[in-house]
Amino acid sequence: MPRVYIGRLSYNVREKDIQRFFSGYGRLLEIDLKNGYGFVEFEDSRDADDAVYELNGKELCGERVIVEHARGPRRDRDGYSYGSRSGGGGYS
Repeated sequence: MPRVYIGRLSYNVREKDIQRFFSGYGRLLEIDLKNGYGFVEFEDSRDADDAVYELNGKELCGERVIVEHARGPRRDRDGYSYGSRSGGGGYS
């Protein structure tokens, strides 16, 4: 699923603020907020493209935010990445 990075977020931003900010750009599957940044997962990559194009540099809760496509593999809460490129594993 396409993920979008949101940077320069106010520390006061809540999930409902993110939902409102991205409303009109398709269905959001997940919102993951950190301190000062976050990620939004879209159902459709075209919606993610539109959001990046239209919302980058816009103001959210008093801060001009960065909105761009997320880079690198998705990580879970423990820091492990999903979708390893190495095929192997296991024992013979």
